[in-house]
Amino acid sequence: MNPLLLDILRCPRCRGRFALDVSGSDVPARDGASASIEEGRLQCADCKQRHPIVDGVPRLTVEEGVVQETRRGFEYQWRLRQAGRTERPSTVYGYDIPKFMSWLIGLFASDARVFPPGSWLLDAGCGSGEKARELALRFPRSQVVAMDLSGSLGMTARTNADVPNLHFVEANILFSPIRAESCAFVMSIGVLHHTTDTQRAFDAVASLVAAGGGLLTWIYPLPDEDGFWAALYRQRDRHFLGLGHRLPSRLTLALCHVYVALLFPFVLRFLKQQYSINQERFPIYPDHPTLRDLYQSSVFLSFDNVMPAHQFRHGRAEVTDWYRAHGFGRLDDRYSGFFYATR
Repeated sequence: MNPLLLDILRCPRCRGRFALDVSGSDVPARDGASASIEEGRLQCADCKQRHPIVDGVPRLTVEEGVVQETRRGFEYQWRLRQAGRTERPSTVYGYDIPKFMSWLIGLFASDARVFPPGSWLLDAGCGSGEKARELALRFPRSQVVAMDLSGSLGMTARTNADVPNLHFVEANILFSPIRAESCAFVMSIGVLHHTTDTQRAFDAVASLVAAGGGLLTWIYPLPDEDGFWAALYRQRDRHFLGLGHRLPSRLTLALCHVYVALLFPFVLRFLKQQYSINQERFPIYPDHPTLRDLYQSSVFLSFDNVMPAHQFRHGRAEVTDWYRAHGFGRLDDRYSGFFYATR
């Protein structure tokens, strides 16, 4: 953990400031890239609650009982990915990560993306960290926080130790430990709908955006708003009977392998149709994916689809109201599920 994080971290319970306790050694000087704390504690100055720093990551999750089921599945997923047992490192869910981030930032966040030095950017629900890494590399004068519920963030932080302006924080998005109205840019892609209450999760991340800052979200659309996701909803709701999260993660993954293997000719035809339809609108796919690549991506996406305990879906009108309630301006919702606006 870089002590620079103390400027933006707040107690997830009472919003108090943290004091840093590094037992048996001096606190490193707060000089940016050279400061690093692998083990220690953060103690709230107000409620005195203590949170550990483990493997360089502050562990600030609260309400363990509520989030444990969600954490279990996603932690298994991200550990598999980090161990190289899913897709290629440059690909996730079948799209090329650098291409995806170039498209995402260029399309939705190109209007005000010259951030003052030291601006804070947040990836709320970073998964295995690739999108946050791309954000940090593209804006080296900003500080990027990658926040997620998964206990695998220590491994992710080690993998990204070469990016000095990238910081990892383990936290529950419903109890964010980030200072209110402190971020020049917040993105939360495919995360809010996996909480117990999507609107409440949206309210939590929206409150972190500073005046003039931008909020970019992707939220599962309604079936009649997106045919691709309507097909995946059928997989979750009908083919897996909505029970994927009730099974051991290893068994759910094995069932996804069997499902994709048995239906691969149909899956392949469906993917080719989608690639053909969306190539111009979504220039985010790898240039020459192999059959193995397509199979691995299909399994990984299927597991991500059927494994979470919660998967809520929301229409454009509903999400538009959420943005308006937080004082955001004109909303860009031209792509199904994506929403972007500045405050």
